[in-house]
Amino acid sequence: MSVNSKTIKTSAIFIAFAIFVIIIAKLVFTLPAQEPITDDATLMDRIKPIGQVYVEGDTETVAIVADSATVSTNSRSGEEVVASSCTGCHGVGVLGAPKVGDKSDWAPRAERGISELLKTAISGKGAMPPKGTCTTCSDSELQAAIEFMIN
Repeated sequence: MSVNSKTIKTSAIFIAFAIFVIIIAKLVFTLPAQEPITDDATLMDRIKPIGQVYVEGDTETVAIVADSATVSTNSRSGEEVVASSCTGCHGVGVLGAPKVGDKSDWAPRAERGISELLKTAISGKGAMPPKGTCTTCSDSELQAAIEFMIN
């Protein structure tokens, strides 16, 4: 037997073994056939989004959120919002954030007025993300927090 015929014989054995493994894998790992979904309601339930986005003023979504009891009916005070969401940065002035109650930090900002400060708080500025770290805060809660921090 020459080297060339040995190589051919080895290759043939390898190919036969590979085909054998593929056939066994197909037999063992074949998934049972699933019946097609014909019910539109079941199909829509399976492909619906995991979550929903609330856009302010969207009354249909508000009804859904209210039904799930995730909306707080009581507005939090400015002090409560600051304590729960703002002191992480505004307590010590992280990255230039004006400190709570520091009149010299807040004076140049307060000159623009509360409405401008509220707009900035809602949209975010610099290292502060939109609504700071209080994504569940209403605009009135954010305004109360700003007024608390200024005074």
